[in-house]
Amino acid sequence: MREYDVIIIGAGPSGCATAIELANRDQTIAPRVLLLDKATFPRIKLCAGGLTTDADLILRELGVHVDLPAVSVHLSKFLLPTGQLLFEQPDHFRVIRRDQFDELLFRTARERGVVARDGEEVDTIIRTANEVIVRTSREEYRTKILVGADGANSTARKAVGLQRSDRLMVAMESIVPLGKNDLPEFTNNTAIFDVSLTSRGMPGYCWIFPTVYEKPRAASLGIMAASSRKSEAVPVKAIFTEWIGDHGMNVQDFELKAHPILRYEPRAPASTNRVALTGDAAGIDPLFAEGIFSALALGRITAKSVADALERRDFSFSDYEKRIRLSSIGSVMRRRRLLANRLYSYPRLSQRLLHYGPLLKWIAFLRLQKGKMIWQPYKQ
Repeated sequence: MREYDVIIIGAGPSGCATAIELANRDQTIAPRVLLLDKATFPRIKLCAGGLTTDADLILRELGVHVDLPAVSVHLSKFLLPTGQLLFEQPDHFRVIRRDQFDELLFRTARERGVVARDGEEVDTIIRTANEVIVRTSREEYRTKILVGADGANSTARKAVGLQRSDRLMVAMESIVPLGKNDLPEFTNNTAIFDVSLTSRGMPGYCWIFPTVYEKPRAASLGIMAASSRKSEAVPVKAIFTEWIGDHGMNVQDFELKAHPILRYEPRAPASTNRVALTGDAAGIDPLFAEGIFSALALGRITAKSVADALERRDFSFSDYEKRIRLSSIGSVMRRRRLLANRLYSYPRLSQRLLHYGPLLKWIAFLRLQKGKMIWQPYKQ
């Protein structure tokens, strides 16, 4: 049985950020960190692939150079029930392919000295007062600390009995080839966020993103439903099918994929003795479900907590949730959660709130630098 100081389950952006940050902090710890993922890289991941300026900043601080094919976004349109909010700024975010991005992070973690293994699925987790035992499809390991970075359906979360209650959201996406007459309002450097569906009782939004898939030219079309009401069933696929039909397309003409997302709740437990959850396993922004930025930011917080736990030999993680709440990403997610609860739970109220374009400046994930916001109300 092999022993490690830290085992990280899930090698997406949050798991890799945790591993890379640990290696950056102390190179001697890197060989004692095991990073596991059940998939084999490069692997397909459902995600629109937006890298914001905040995400790029964290990557630079991690020392990760992302030189991948990308499409820059210069114009973001927020379609609201009462008008549209335009955000114009050159390169305010870019779109990459998640299979390429995640493989880059995984490879970087390995290059920094972390023991990184893909194609190895976790079967069993046993937590005791003195250690955590992890059994996989290949081997059995012992560790002082387990980090669960394995998504909304986290195996680590289930194994240690941490509840996720009614926090599940859902996203659906399809990569749609574009012809000359498809989506006339869409261009290569434009991203569209259609929040007008709140007027139909839809707790979320649809999106249209450019993609790096060039042959043929394509766009990412998707929907994110973030109901915060208990027992509320949202017919996501039916709404998405209707929305796609509004754009002159038939959902049956292309492949549709779905995956769960976990909504961030400030008071929800994300740790227990010797175990800390991060990224999607801990919860992400319920307004836009901006996963990459929050995953990277949470991964760095997790790495700091893990490093402190090893140094102090205190593995309780008693202040872990507080660290997240008081962090900059925690502040962002709390504000977005507050507005998401208002917009997505009370559609009539949302129409009043969304009448004012400046409101979205407060919660927009876009960083106002040299850009500008333009509010264009619809004619009555």
